[in-house]
Amino acid sequence: MGEQSASRLEGDRYQYLYAWHELLRLLDAECPFEHGYLEHPEAGSADDVTLHAREGSGVASRFVQVKWHVDHREVYSLDSLTEARRGKGRPLLHKLITSWRALRARGPVEVWLVSNWGAEERLGRYLVGRDHSLAPEFFSESRPGAFGEGGTRWAERCETTPEELASFLGDLRLRLGFASIRDLEEQVDWRMDGLGLRQGVNPRAIVLDAMREWVERSGEVKRVTRESLVAFLRARELFAPREEGPTVSLWVHGWARRRWEGPPPTEELDWTGCFDRDTRRHPEEAVWGERLWPELRAARKRLMERAEGALVDVRGKVPLSVSLAVGSQFSEAAGFRLRAEQFTRGETFLWRSDVGASERRLRAVEREGAPDGQALLVVFQLTGDAGAERERFEVEHPGVHRAVLVLEPEEGTGDGAVRSAGDAVSFAVQAREFIRRARSQYRVRTTHLLLYAPSTCALFLGQRLNAVGPVVVHELALDGRYVPVLTVQTG
Repeated sequence: MGEQSASRLEGDRYQYLYAWHELLRLLDAECPFEHGYLEHPEAGSADDVTLHAREGSGVASRFVQVKWHVDHREVYSLDSLTEARRGKGRPLLHKLITSWRALRARGPVEVWLVSNWGAEERLGRYLVGRDHSLAPEFFSESRPGAFGEGGTRWAERCETTPEELASFLGDLRLRLGFASIRDLEEQVDWRMDGLGLRQGVNPRAIVLDAMREWVERSGEVKRVTRESLVAFLRARELFAPREEGPTVSLWVHGWARRRWEGPPPTEELDWTGCFDRDTRRHPEEAVWGERLWPELRAARKRLMERAEGALVDVRGKVPLSVSLAVGSQFSEAAGFRLRAEQFTRGETFLWRSDVGASERRLRAVEREGAPDGQALLVVFQLTGDAGAERERFEVEHPGVHRAVLVLEPEEGTGDGAVRSAGDAVSFAVQAREFIRRARSQYRVRTTHLLLYAPSTCALFLGQRLNAVGPVVVHELALDGRYVPVLTVQTG
């Protein structure tokens, strides 16, 4: 009974998280849906969350059944969806057809099945990745798994005709192999953060508690509109505090010059003559010592003299090494807080270095190198695996490194590995501590740093690399080799 209760609670949590993720669409002024429901009283088996289209929007209303499974021992096929399970009454597809039959009288509808179980291969080959619909070939072919092969059998099991079944399947959306609970929590956090809402464990708990109450309601009070949603968010104090943006800015032009919207920069450094993106040319250390470091320090001094200069908006089309260099001069220890653009998840966000660190963790893979080596090799890889380049780098520098330290997210690398400013801060803080510990353990003089990360992560890491000695930063050349481009003196 305990395991069944735990499974049921997880299923409720999954349903409520998915429903909240969908209902948040109503906050978008351009949302094509007018209102929604959690467990619609008249939607039958497609009632877990519903979104009702605005008149003239050109979209279909959406009725969703959410199915959570504690493991992945099975997958869905149209045969399994039309088979009655012992003690479960009618087949799931039969229930959904019955709901669809009643709902379509109100206008165009889509019936969605959302589940963490995936699709069986014969079904999966017909699912359209773009919108979760069944491809035209499904209806025209007779191969196993297609409508021509199984349509009559499925229709009989669902007590309908092949013609009506085909019509229903045209309105069916199968979002299978969907996110885990943890993934869904992160997606909810992303959407809440993007809408200016508080996000994280406590705000989610407030929402889920409220949704349990919504389920118990009856009648029109279950209806969720943009206005009622805003009122709920205000009453629960879920809107994030509005913070004034930076009033001073630093623009650094490296790969190219770019103008950003808003007032002109407080400080502007044009280094485009020192860099060439096509050839991956970087300035030599002498140029850094004679010009670039002095210009950067002078800009920092002028901003420090301004009363509002502690919060700086940093912009620039620059290499990762320059982002790290800028961060090192506008360090957290010196009292600077930075804001920078970061493009992720198809959107551009403004990430701040003074947000709280997320709960995301780095994994450190460490091994000893040459016994007489005087340097620590650190690979800060977030958005991809630099394994091949690192191996080549070590071969080309035999006997140099006393130890090798590879830092990456516990969930693995990838384009979506850094999801928020809180992640970037968390990874930067942890990286600093891993580097400090390794330097002390191996008694090295220098750190060689290979970066494979978003630019804002390099900026925030540079802010925190204090008291770790000299750091030689390497960049990828055109031939795929990492080469040294500058040295940051961190003390």
